[in-house]
Parts: sequence; C-alpha cells; structure tokens
Amino acid sequence: MPDLVIGADTVVSMNNQIFEKPANKEEAIDMLMQFSGKSHIVYTAVALAVHRPGYKHLFEVHSFHEGTEVFMSELTPDIITSYVETGEPLDKAGGYGIQGLGGTLVSTIRGDYFNIMGFPLHRFCVELRKLYTDLGKL
Repeated sequence: MPDLVIGADTVVSMNNQIFEKPANKEEAIDMLMQFSGKSHIVYTAVALAVHRPGYKHLFEVHSFHEGTEVFMSELTPDIITSYVETGEPLDKAGGYGIQGLGGTLVSTIRGDYFNIMGFPLHRFCVELRKLYTDLGKL
C-alpha cells in the first residue's frame, strides 16, 4: 500500500472564466488572443492522501491550491498562429507552456514559476512537512 498519493490539476482564470486545455488549434488561438497584453492567474489544486498510522485502509486527505499571476506580452496574430502551429499549446491549460516556447510569450510572473508548469513545488514541500508532522511521522 502506498504511503502517499498525490493528485494535481491546473487551470487558468481570467475575468471569471476558466481556461483548461484547448480542444483544438482554434481554441488555443482564441485563448492566447484573450491573454495578449493582459494578466491572468494560473491555479493548481493539489490533494495529498497519506496512509494513516495504525489503520490498514484509512488515509488522511489534505488539499490546497496555489495561484500565480502571469503577465502576457502583446502578441500579434502571426506570433500566436506560429506558436500554436508548433503543437505545444494543445496539452497545456491556458494554451501555453511557460517551460517551452510559450515562455517567450510571457513578460513577467508574480508567484511560483513551478505552479505555472502544473506543480507548486515549494508549497507542496511546506504542506507535506506539515501533514507528516501533524500525523507524527516526522
């Protein structure tokens, strides 16, 4: 039985609208046009399930989320189309990957870079330590 199970998912939010992975190239282009010259928030939710000491089939579940503000450069239609044609945005929430070519579209961020890639590493470490401490495993 695993001692720890981790689940995480990432979405992008702007103007009370949620942007997940684009279904196709047209949707990716539309997302990037909306983000052009503006900021949006990348949210990642994480759930941690830890085997509870002394119980065979009982897990303690702890969840949290992290938000990072991303400022997108002014993007021309040619830049957006060229980027989408690489195929990179089609499996990324919000239609871009900051860790790849999509990083050239971003002017700055406020918050955790790793969160934008889909896993808030620092916050995960803080929350995991807290969880294990609360369970008496540290």
